[in-house]
Amino acid sequence: MTVDRLPEGGPGVVVDPGSPTPPYEQIRAQIATMIEAGALPAGTQLPPIRQLAADLGLAANTVARAYRELEAGGWVVSRVRHGTTVAARRRMPAADVRRRLREAAHAYVALARQLGVGPDETVTAVRSALHGEEAAPGHDQAG
Repeated sequence: MTVDRLPEGGPGVVVDPGSPTPPYEQIRAQIATMIEAGALPAGTQLPPIRQLAADLGLAANTVARAYRELEAGGWVVSRVRHGTTVAARRRMPAADVRRRLREAAHAYVALARQLGVGPDETVTAVRSALHGEEAAPGHDQAG
């Protein structure tokens, strides 16, 4: 499922129904990445929840959860009758950064275990991601 524009003329959102990552998290992560990259600057109006849900073929509650998570992370601001807009970025407190990294690490490790991936290959995938490389699945490069 793809939304080609977010907002008008902007980049799209893609939801992979076969992914082990829940759809709301796929939406949240993609929008956060677009904001971080500057593709969605501060003040940009995001599509209404129902519109994005319809465009993606998802329940409105799924998109609403993604927007709530984005708001909780300080990425967007939602106001009744004014919609959801990209927030001016502020630096997240160090304790929150550490907490979020810890949570993400635990989720990643849980996924790796669920997929039957060993520790070396799990660490290799993280290193590859940090360097912007694509690690070949099943090919442990740790040495």
